[in-house]
Amino acid sequence: MATFPILLLHGVCRFDAPWRQGLPVDNTDDPQLDLLHYFKGVRLHLKAQGHDVHHSSVSWAGPVRERARQLLGNVRAVLERTGAEKVNLLAHSMGGLDARHMLFMDREHGKIHERVASLTTISTPHGGSPFADWGVKNVPALWPFAHVLGLDVRGLQDLTTAACLRFNEDAEVRRFEDQVAGTIQLKTFAGVQDILGVFGPLKFAAVVVARAEGENDGLVSLRSAAWRTDAFQRALPNTDHLNELGWWDKAQLAVGEGPVEVLRRSHALYSEIAASLP
Repeated sequence: MATFPILLLHGVCRFDAPWRQGLPVDNTDDPQLDLLHYFKGVRLHLKAQGHDVHHSSVSWAGPVRERARQLLGNVRAVLERTGAEKVNLLAHSMGGLDARHMLFMDREHGKIHERVASLTTISTPHGGSPFADWGVKNVPALWPFAHVLGLDVRGLQDLTTAACLRFNEDAEVRRFEDQVAGTIQLKTFAGVQDILGVFGPLKFAAVVVARAEGENDGLVSLRSAAWRTDAFQRALPNTDHLNELGWWDKAQLAVGEGPVEVLRRSHALYSEIAASLP
C-alpha cells in the first residue's frame, strides 16, 4: 500500500464535465457518482484497498502553464489536508505534462518537487501528438467559436510535437529533471489498440497518429508516451485512450470485451500501480 496519498491528474478535456455539474463527484464516497468520474470508479476502488486517493481539477483544455499553476494548488491542498510529507502523482494524458511543468516552474521557490514521491504517467504525450499538430493546422477557424462558448482550447497548442520538443530540449528543464529523477519514482505506461477496437470518435485521430508515429491508443503513440530512459516503461495491449480510464465503447466488441471486463482490467492496472508507489 502506498505510504503517501495519491492524486489522480486528469487529461486535457474532462469529458465528464457536462454531466457532473452540480454533483459532488470529485471526491465523493458515493459509488454511483464515482463511476461517473473521468477516472471511472478508480478512487473508491483504490480507497477500498487502503489507499488515500484524491482527484485533481484544472482548467478544461487550458494552456499547460495555467494548468500547472492550478495543479500546484491542488497538490498543496492535498498535502495540507492530509498532513502528509509527500504525494504520489498518477497522471493520465496531458495530466503528465501538467505535472512536469508544475515541478519545473516551482523549482526555485516552493520546491514542490521535494514534496512529490512519484510521478506515474499513462499515455501522456511527452513527445506531443501528431493529432494536435493536425488540429492546430486544420481547425483554427473554429477557435473563435469555442471562445464564444466559453471553451479554452489553447491547451491543444501545448500538445503539439513542436511545443513538447521545445520543453524536452530546454537545457534548464533537462538539468532539473536529471536532478529530480534520483529523488522521484518515475514510471510511464502507454496504451496500444488496433484501429478496430479504438473508441469510434477517436478512429480518425488514431489513423493520423499511426501514419506519423505508429502504434497508439487513439490519441497518443507508444513512442510519445515514453519519457526518460531511466523511467520504468510498459505498453498496455488492447487498451485505447478511454479504456485506460475504465470507459468502454461498442468498438471494444471488436476485440471481444464488454464494459465489465474493461472496467475490471482498468482497475487492476491502477491497483498494480498503487501497490508499487512509495
